Amino acid sequence: MLLKACNKCGTLIQYGSVYCSICGPIVEQEREARRREATREGNRRYNAKRDPKYVRFYNSGEWRTLSAKRLQDDGYRCVMCGGIASEVDHIQAIQTDAGWERRLDISNTRSLCLDCHNERHNRFGRRRGRPPYHT
Repeated sequence: MLLKACNKCGTLIQYGSVYCSICGPIVEQEREARRREATREGNRRYNAKRDPKYVRFYNSGEWRTLSAKRLQDDGYRCVMCGGIASEVDHIQAIQTDAGWERRLDISNTRSLCLDCHNERHNRFGRRRGRPPYHT
């Protein structure tokens, strides 16, 4: 049996492992803490750029009730591809004056899956000067 040193404490462990049984859980906890902190920081930066008016609206009870009703009425099916819908989209964007007036009109909403919603808003798409994600 081949042995090597644990990457954290130097104890001899079986070759193929990275950490000993004592260091493994510790390293995993540290990794999870870094992951949570990175997520929190990313959310903080993202939310700092958002208009508080829209943040308040999307966190309101009225919107949550309306979006849950829209998903239920559509049977949790995406109206574009037929997949499982998890998000509700405004047909007329609420960033426009007319869209803001219709923000709680159920006929101005539709159920979309995450992929169709991202495509609709051109999220994560190819930006000018960057190569495509998939070749």
